[in-house]
Amino acid sequence: MSLYCLVYTSISNQKFSEDDLKKLLHKSRFKNESIGVTGLLLYLDPYFLQVLEGEEHIVNQSFHEISKDIRHKKITLIYRQPLEKLKFPDWSMGFNKADVTTIDGFSAFLKQPSHESPRNFKDEIEELLDMFKHETLF
Repeated sequence: MSLYCLVYTSISNQKFSEDDLKKLLHKSRFKNESIGVTGLLLYLDPYFLQVLEGEEHIVNQSFHEISKDIRHKKITLIYRQPLEKLKFPDWSMGFNKADVTTIDGFSAFLKQPSHESPRNFKDEIEELLDMFKHETLF
């Protein structure tokens, strides 16, 4: 079994209310738990940033299915790395609706996702994930 982490950003095609986000999160958690995927979903209207972790083929399949979802566009894979262990082992899908003004050092990165090579952001992405995991981000 090879563990894998994949991170992507996308732009919503619709306005998500609190109820819409709760429904999306509930569905994501149920599905991810059933297939062994962990991670987090960050929403900063209209942007999404999602982390998927698990077995490589399952993470890739999940990303493929997510990429076909018509509720978002400009799906950009920004990070893909093998893992020695899961960063979010107990999270079927963590979630936060972010306010960009409260995220020191990541405002520009989250407000204007870049199409540069993911390798250019490897350290920033790993730091962001660690901050989120240890609840020091917000």
